[in-house]
Amino acid sequence: MNKLNKNQKLTVRRFMDVADTNDEVGAIQALKDASWNMDAAFEYYFYSARSRSSKKSTTNATGITAMFDSYKVQDSQEEERIEAEGIIRFLENLGVDPMDPVTLVLSMKMDAETMGKYTKEEFNRGMMMMECDSMDKLKEKIGALRKELTRPSSFKDVYEFTFGFAKEPNAKALALETAVGLWKVLMTDKWCFTDEWCDFLERSHGKAISNDTWSQVLQFSTQVGENLQSYDPNDAWPYLIDEFVEAKLEEKK
Repeated sequence: MNKLNKNQKLTVRRFMDVADTNDEVGAIQALKDASWNMDAAFEYYFYSARSRSSKKSTTNATGITAMFDSYKVQDSQEEERIEAEGIIRFLENLGVDPMDPVTLVLSMKMDAETMGKYTKEEFNRGMMMMECDSMDKLKEKIGALRKELTRPSSFKDVYEFTFGFAKEPNAKALALETAVGLWKVLMTDKWCFTDEWCDFLERSHGKAISNDTWSQVLQFSTQVGENLQSYDPNDAWPYLIDEFVEAKLEEKK
């Protein structure tokens, strides 16, 4: 719930009150599937509940623990967790490149708080949600997770999750180097100006990226055409986007 904005958190609480449920994860998922439409979310939620009750889950918690234990930090006295080295081994065994955007879908399923770390609670939550208690089962899920990147609403969820996941704890903005790297991972195949946008920021901006700018870039990429003909300077775009467009239009003169 930490990755939701204030209005979304209120909607989740209202949903749970009306549905008389303590299932926060299920409530959030239903609302996301319904694009935060409360009525549609109830249909998603109760249909999912009926489906779950019609078949007994075969997900084995012991299997999930064994998966986690294979990659966790072994000598730590702190909370049980998988850190960067373990995550890389985890992805290698899955046959997934660390730079593959599907890694962000995996992290979103866990509702992971911090890039480079999965806590035991986060890992267990994600594996239970995906019904995967072995690496073989998780490998079979990768194709479905990739498809989420092709659906606009699901991709938007992943994109918006990424900002909070990737920024430093307690920071309000995302380091420019990190933002540029993630834009190239997420947007290169979706927006023809991705490389030029990143080059512009590194050359002319040099500062951290706000949540508003991060969010608006996705909207801009889908709303404004490849030749920027749909751009309207009177629209309320962040100033960085305005400056980028001005620079691109100047190049055409």
